[in-house]
Amino acid sequence: MTKTTNAERLKKYRAKMEQHGFRRLSFYASKELNELIAKERQPSECGGRVLERLLLGEAAKRPDYWTRQERIERRRAPHYDTPSG
Repeated sequence: MTKTTNAERLKKYRAKMEQHGFRRLSFYASKELNELIAKERQPSECGGRVLERLLLGEAAKRPDYWTRQERIERRRAPHYDTPSG
């Protein structure tokens, strides 16, 4: 398995998101909106997905972060943070 840094994977994923029609937004939100997003957020859900769900009724499917091959390789790799590592 080729080791990549998180920054490299994130850069690749951002390009994939743009290819699928997603655009990055940056804005200031009120305290009330921040609280609502925090309250409505589900496990592993990003803020953008929460806003889509709240505004559009559902969130669009995002491209996978890991490719199928990367997921397979990650499962095979030893987990150094576990006692059985």
